[in-house]
Amino acid sequence: MNRRTLVVVLALAAALGAVIVARLARPPPSDEERIRALLDGAARAAVERRIGDVVAGVSERFRGEGLDRRGLKQLVAAQVLRGEWVGVSISGVRVAVDGDRATAVADAVLSRSLGAGKALVDLLPGEASAHRFDLVLEREAGGWRVVGARWRAIPLADAIEGPPAPPAPGR
Repeated sequence: MNRRTLVVVLALAAALGAVIVARLARPPPSDEERIRALLDGAARAAVERRIGDVVAGVSERFRGEGLDRRGLKQLVAAQVLRGEWVGVSISGVRVAVDGDRATAVADAVLSRSLGAGKALVDLLPGEASAHRFDLVLEREAGGWRVVGARWRAIPLADAIEGPPAPPAPGR
Protein backbone atom coordinates (compact mmCIF):
# COMPACT_ATOMS: atom_id res chain seq x y z
CA MET A 1 0.00 0.00 0.00
CA ASN A 2 1.48 3.33 -1.00
CA ARG A 3 1.64 6.29 1.30
CA ARG A 4 -1.20 8.21 -0.38
CA THR A 5 -3.59 5.25 -0.10
CA LEU A 6 -2.64 4.80 3.55
CA VAL A 7 -3.42 8.48 4.28
CA VAL A 8 -6.83 8.19 2.57
CA VAL A 9 -7.68 4.98 4.48
CA LEU A 10 -6.66 6.56 7.78
CA ALA A 11 -8.70 9.71 7.04
CA LEU A 12 -11.79 7.62 6.23
CA ALA A 13 -11.31 5.54 9.38
CA ALA A 14 -11.02 8.71 11.47
CA ALA A 15 -14.18 10.17 9.90
CA LEU A 16 -16.10 6.94 10.49
CA GLY A 17 -14.88 6.86 14.07
CA ALA A 18 -16.04 10.45 14.61
CA VAL A 19 -19.52 9.60 13.30
CA ILE A 20 -19.78 6.56 15.58
CA VAL A 21 -18.64 8.55 18.63
CA ALA A 22 -21.12 11.33 17.82
CA ARG A 23 -23.99 8.85 17.59
CA LEU A 24 -23.01 7.11 20.81
CA ALA A 25 -22.65 10.43 22.63
CA ARG A 26 -26.15 11.60 21.63
CA PRO A 27 -28.64 10.96 24.42
CA PRO A 28 -31.63 8.80 23.54
CA PRO A 29 -34.88 10.67 22.87
CA SER A 30 -36.93 11.57 25.93
CA ASP A 31 -40.36 10.04 26.50
CA GLU A 32 -41.94 13.33 25.46
CA GLU A 33 -39.93 13.36 22.22
CA ARG A 34 -40.98 9.76 21.52
CA ILE A 35 -44.66 10.64 22.06
CA ARG A 36 -44.39 13.70 19.81
CA ALA A 37 -42.72 11.55 17.13
CA LEU A 38 -45.54 9.00 17.45
CA LEU A 39 -48.14 11.72 16.77
CA ASP A 40 -46.15 13.30 13.94
CA GLY A 41 -45.73 9.87 12.35
CA ALA A 42 -49.48 9.21 12.51
CA ALA A 43 -50.15 12.58 10.84
CA ARG A 44 -47.66 11.82 8.04
CA ALA A 45 -49.19 8.37 7.56
CA ALA A 46 -52.67 9.91 7.24
CA VAL A 47 -51.47 12.29 4.53
CA GLU A 48 -49.83 9.36 2.72
CA ARG A 49 -53.02 7.28 3.11
CA ARG A 50 -51.23 4.53 5.08
CA ILE A 51 -54.13 3.68 7.37
CA GLY A 52 -52.34 0.85 9.19
CA ASP A 53 -49.51 3.22 10.09
CA VAL A 54 -51.95 5.88 11.31
CA VAL A 55 -53.08 3.49 14.03
CA ALA A 56 -49.71 1.78 14.59
CA GLY A 57 -49.30 3.78 17.80
CA VAL A 58 -52.71 2.75 19.11
CA SER A 59 -52.84 -0.05 21.68
CA GLU A 60 -54.94 -3.17 21.25
CA ARG A 61 -56.46 -2.06 24.59
CA PHE A 62 -57.61 1.27 23.11
CA ARG A 63 -61.00 2.68 24.09
CA GLY A 64 -62.21 6.11 23.08
CA GLU A 65 -65.37 7.83 21.90
CA GLY A 66 -67.15 4.45 21.93
CA LEU A 67 -64.54 2.84 19.68
CA ASP A 68 -61.96 0.11 20.11
CA ARG A 69 -58.78 -0.05 18.02
CA ARG A 70 -60.54 -1.79 15.13
CA GLY A 71 -63.35 0.77 15.14
CA LEU A 72 -60.85 3.63 15.17
CA LYS A 73 -59.02 2.11 12.20
CA GLN A 74 -62.32 1.82 10.31
CA LEU A 75 -63.16 5.45 11.11
CA VAL A 76 -59.79 6.63 9.82
CA ALA A 77 -60.11 4.46 6.70
CA ALA A 78 -63.58 5.83 5.96
CA GLN A 79 -62.36 9.42 6.29
CA VAL A 80 -59.34 8.80 4.06
CA LEU A 81 -61.21 6.79 1.42
CA ARG A 82 -64.03 9.35 1.22
CA GLY A 83 -61.45 12.07 0.79
CA GLU A 84 -62.73 13.94 3.83
CA TRP A 85 -59.20 15.25 4.39
CA VAL A 86 -55.90 14.98 2.60
CA GLY A 87 -53.72 17.15 4.79
CA VAL A 88 -53.04 16.60 8.47
CA SER A 89 -50.89 18.97 10.52
CA ILE A 90 -50.14 18.75 14.20
CA SER A 91 -50.27 22.40 15.25
CA GLY A 92 -49.34 21.88 18.89
CA VAL A 93 -48.73 19.17 21.49
CA ARG A 94 -48.38 19.27 25.28
CA VAL A 95 -47.26 16.11 27.10
CA ALA A 96 -47.09 15.05 30.76
CA VAL A 97 -45.23 11.83 31.61
CA ASP A 98 -45.32 9.95 34.91
CA GLY A 99 -43.42 6.67 34.74
CA ASP A 100 -45.11 4.34 32.27
CA ARG A 101 -48.20 6.54 31.83
CA ALA A 102 -48.60 9.80 29.99
CA THR A 103 -51.25 12.24 28.90
CA ALA A 104 -51.08 14.48 25.88
CA VAL A 105 -53.22 17.19 24.37
CA ALA A 106 -52.66 17.59 20.63
CA ASP A 107 -54.22 20.08 18.24
CA ALA A 108 -54.46 19.08 14.60
CA VAL A 109 -55.63 20.81 11.45
CA LEU A 110 -57.32 18.51 8.94
CA SER A 111 -57.57 20.00 5.45
CA ARG A 112 -59.58 18.84 2.48
CA SER A 113 -56.92 20.09 0.09
CA LEU A 114 -53.18 20.30 0.31
CA GLY A 115 -53.62 24.07 0.30
CA ALA A 116 -50.56 24.75 -1.81
CA GLY A 117 -49.92 28.47 -1.72
CA LYS A 118 -52.76 29.14 0.73
CA ALA A 119 -52.46 30.53 4.22
CA LEU A 120 -54.00 28.37 6.94
CA VAL A 121 -56.63 31.01 7.65
CA ASP A 122 -57.70 30.82 3.98
CA LEU A 123 -58.35 27.08 4.32
CA LEU A 124 -60.76 27.46 7.23
CA PRO A 125 -63.61 26.76 7.65
CA GLY A 126 -64.49 25.62 4.13
CA GLU A 127 -61.44 23.53 3.36
CA ALA A 128 -60.14 22.61 6.81
CA SER A 129 -61.08 22.07 10.42
CA ALA A 130 -59.18 22.13 13.69
CA HIS A 131 -59.50 19.39 16.31
CA ARG A 132 -58.18 18.81 19.82
CA PHE A 133 -57.23 15.29 20.92
CA ASP A 134 -56.98 14.40 24.62
CA LEU A 135 -54.85 11.26 24.80
CA VAL A 136 -53.87 8.73 27.44
CA LEU A 137 -50.75 6.73 26.65
CA GLU A 138 -48.97 3.83 28.29
CA ARG A 139 -45.57 2.32 27.70
CA GLU A 140 -45.95 -1.14 26.15
CA ALA A 141 -43.40 -3.64 24.88
CA GLY A 142 -43.16 -1.83 21.52
CA GLY A 143 -42.98 1.68 22.99
CA TRP A 144 -45.60 4.30 23.81
CA ARG A 145 -49.16 3.47 22.70
CA VAL A 146 -52.43 5.40 22.90
CA VAL A 147 -54.84 3.55 25.18
CA GLY A 148 -57.58 6.18 25.39
CA ALA A 149 -58.68 9.28 23.53
CA ARG A 150 -61.33 11.93 23.25
CA TRP A 151 -61.53 14.48 20.44
CA ARG A 152 -63.59 17.44 19.43
CA ALA A 153 -63.65 20.24 16.87
CA ILE A 154 -62.13 23.50 18.10
CA PRO A 155 -61.97 27.03 16.71
CA LEU A 156 -58.92 27.94 14.65
CA ALA A 157 -57.93 30.52 17.26
CA ASP A 158 -57.61 27.73 19.85
CA ALA A 159 -55.43 25.65 17.51
CA ILE A 160 -53.19 28.65 16.83
CA GLU A 161 -52.95 29.43 20.56
CA GLY A 162 -51.97 25.84 21.25
CA PRO A 163 -53.27 23.17 23.53
CA PRO A 164 -53.54 23.59 27.28
CA ALA A 165 -51.37 21.57 29.64
CA PRO A 166 -52.58 18.00 29.88
CA PRO A 167 -53.86 16.61 33.16
CA ALA A 168 -51.35 14.65 35.21
CA PRO A 169 -51.31 10.98 34.21
CA GLY A 170 -53.44 8.95 36.61
CA ARG A 171 -52.36 5.63 38.03
